[in-house]
Amino acid sequence: MTMRVGVALGRYAPHITRALSQRIGIEAETVPPDVDAQEYDLFIAVDDEPVPHGTEVRRYITDHRVRAAQWTVVAARCLLTAAVKKGNQTPIVAPLPVDSPKPVHSPQTGVALLEDKHQTRLRDTFDSAGLEILEIDNPQVGIVIDPSASESHLEPLRKAMSEEKVIVAMSSNTTAADTIQHNSNGYLLSQLLQIRPAIEELMRNDNERLRLGFEARKSVAAANWQRVIRALLLDGRTGNPHIEEFGPWSAKKRWKERLGHAHRWESARYSNNQLALPEEHVDLSGLGQLRKMNIERTMSSGDL
Repeated sequence: MTMRVGVALGRYAPHITRALSQRIGIEAETVPPDVDAQEYDLFIAVDDEPVPHGTEVRRYITDHRVRAAQWTVVAARCLLTAAVKKGNQTPIVAPLPVDSPKPVHSPQTGVALLEDKHQTRLRDTFDSAGLEILEIDNPQVGIVIDPSASESHLEPLRKAMSEEKVIVAMSSNTTAADTIQHNSNGYLLSQLLQIRPAIEELMRNDNERLRLGFEARKSVAAANWQRVIRALLLDGRTGNPHIEEFGPWSAKKRWKERLGHAHRWESARYSNNQLALPEEHVDLSGLGQLRKMNIERTMSSGDL
């Protein structure tokens, strides 16, 4: 049976509709907010995009200021707490995909500044030092400053990173800290006074700018709309995400909470393409070799 999905009109609608259409058993199309809701099994929207009333709505949330009640999937881990407060006890994270062409030249020395209440102060600081602040879409920009002290817009950060631009942000900014690891794919600073020396060093050091820009692009390249759609279509997930915990013991705890009734398989044994319990087994011979290897390694490490 084919599921008919309506996608709310918006900037990401073409990407979402295309990803849905590639899945078997789904018929997807963009719809205006006044369409007959009874003709669709499900509506998908981003942030506060309007949808018809009367049919289930699932939303992909990319901004902390969204007012809609349905926080089904969030685009960053820093939005998980807000999703729970909105009533979704099992929110899922699917990083926001950004689609930018690979730069044809190494990251430049130009500096851009994202909008924030501190931007006037920073502009004055850079003007006094003789450093020009450019528009973010200027091809000479290779360094982007996000001076926000708490939260900021996710898309400009990830788009700049996909273009191999180096982000310099504040460590107290949860949006930036969710995407950036200090000195790995960008800079996270503790004080505004540290921004100017960091920028001047980046402008002088071509190798450091190249390294950080390369790592920035790599860190956002894995996100895709198929993953977002898969998360939006999931049903029956149990347990809260404990994303800050890693290692075998915390992994075992997460599996117990998330798998629910499937938790009994933690005591299963894997051998000869069979995942077996004393009175039940699953034939995995149809899986690819890489998946079989991952299952065998997971079962032997006690990570279930």
